[in-house]
Amino acid sequence: MRDITKRQAETLQAIINFINEYGVAPTYRELMEDLGLSSTSTVKGLLDKLKDKNYITWQNGCPRTLKLEKRAQQP
Repeated sequence: MRDITKRQAETLQAIINFINEYGVAPTYRELMEDLGLSSTSTVKGLLDKLKDKNYITWQNGCPRTLKLEKRAQQP
């Protein structure tokens, strides 16, 4: 995971932790709270970068469809 920033790695780990705990993907607001951010647009930006780098994907317009790509699941 050398191609992502520290903040992106923290976001990815928060997603992994949330899915492991609750069995579903987090919403933007849940990620915002977990990461201590004050704006969902910041979360969206982080998720867009992770998607561009093939760590996650989602189906537009459908809540909780965020999925981890195999790349994100590797140590």
